[in-house]
Order: sequence, then structure tokens, then C-alpha cells
Amino acid sequence: MEGIAGIADPRDILEDETAYARGQELMLGDVNAAIEGARSAGADEIVVNDSHWTMTNIHPAGLHKKARLIRGSSKRRLMMQGFEPDHDVAFFVGYHAKAGTAGGVLNHTMFPQMLHKIVINGTEVGEMGINAGLPKHHSVPVGLVTGDDKTAVEAVDEFGEGNVETVAVKEGIDRFTANSKPLPQAREEIKTAAETAVGRAASNDFSQPQFDEPVGIEIEWAATNHAARAAELQGVDRVNGRTTRVEAATYPEAYDEAMAMVNAASAAYNQLFTW
Repeated sequence: MEGIAGIADPRDILEDETAYARGQELMLGDVNAAIEGARSAGADEIVVNDSHWTMTNIHPAGLHKKARLIRGSSKRRLMMQGFEPDHDVAFFVGYHAKAGTAGGVLNHTMFPQMLHKIVINGTEVGEMGINAGLPKHHSVPVGLVTGDDKTAVEAVDEFGEGNVETVAVKEGIDRFTANSKPLPQAREEIKTAAETAVGRAASNDFSQPQFDEPVGIEIEWAATNHAARAAELQGVDRVNGRTTRVEAATYPEAYDEAMAMVNAASAAYNQLFTW
């Protein structure tokens, strides 16, 4: 939701905030534009995984009638729930830059109140990087990434020049300030890029590098209590007070173990003591 056209402020994306309903409408517009583009290119089955915050942001009645919707927060694979190896292409719609990206609108990595960084095989990644590893392992391209201009740059770094379609729907001025394109323009660009991405996937026109295996994933948490809870899981090593690590023979195994760490650590979050 952070990378949706017109969104800039935390009040746009959090339930119970006054602007949230408008944020939901904006999110629906970008998602439907991507679906329309995919349909125009011949996609006959589309699964939308609502992946922001509570993961109940998209109103089913407003979603494109040809798309299925995964809705709800109890997901083992979180943002990649519903992905299957037989899918032809993945879209990352409304993504944001990783934590610490200067000028990245609402930049963070997964849970900003408890997670500082994710490192895979020695390289820091954001949500885009850790999620992309799953389809890339199965040679399924991430054909489209939409978000702010900083997210578009991160996508090119992640997938390689010319190996992903990107749409920068806004320019990041600061973490809570954006210069957004007019909504009709942003959505038309998303639709066109989605159509192109499906066509390129059908022609095997993407070449995206996979992570070397075995795979090691380290997470640096905001505080020791998060690391302590994550380290209770079998197979998780506690590297230091705030860092835990998993290693597995394949990327899907490592990804699932990393998501298990995230789910475990979230149980240690205390909203009354976040400093």
C-alpha cells in the first residue's frame, strides 16, 4: 500500500486513521489497473494476495471480477501466500523501498517497529528482494514492480537492467512526502506495463538471477526480545543480541524458515515499549 499512487503519509495506510478509507480506494485503483493490463495480454487466471498490514485492505466487491483474492493475516508465507511454481509471472504492486533508503516514501522492511534489516547471503535486501527469491527459484519472473521512484531503482538493482517492468507512480521527496502523478496517468502506465510484462513472460523474455544455494538469511531485529523469540525456533541461530540466522539447502526452505522467524518475533512486540 505504501507504493500506491497518491499515498504518502502513515495515516493513509493504517486502519482507524481518518485517511485510511481513501487509501483503500487508491490501492484498489492501482491493483485493478494491473489486472486489466494482465487480462488485455491474455492472462486467464489472476490471484491477488492482499499483503499490507492486516492484509484486509482490499474490498472484495471492488476488485476486478476476474481476480481471486487472498484476504486475511494468518498466512505462513505472508506477502507470497498463494504463489505456486506453475504461475507464469508475478506482479509486485504498491511496493516501497527498503529501510534506510533516502527519500523512499514510507521506507521500511516488513515491520518497522521490530525489524531493522534482512541480509541474504551477505547482501541486504528489502521486502522486494526476500519475496522475489521465491518465484525466481522456480524460474517464474517478477514481471512488474510499481511504487515510488526509489522503489523502481531498487527493482532494477534486484533484477537487472531491462529484466523487469517498473512504474514509478510518484517521486519520493522524504519518507512522509511524495510528488504523485495524476491518478489516471499512473493507472494507465500500470495497465500498459502489466500488459507488457505478461507478454514478455509468455515469450520467456526475462532473465532474473537466483540466489546461490545453500541460502543463509539473517534478520537484525530492533530489540533483543524479538531476537530471543525468533531464536526459540528449531534451526534458528542467534548470532548476537539482536540478530538471528537460518540456513537451508534451497531458497523456499530458507524463506519459510525466515517467515517463521518473523511470525515468532511479532509475538514479542510490545506497543507500550518501542524505544
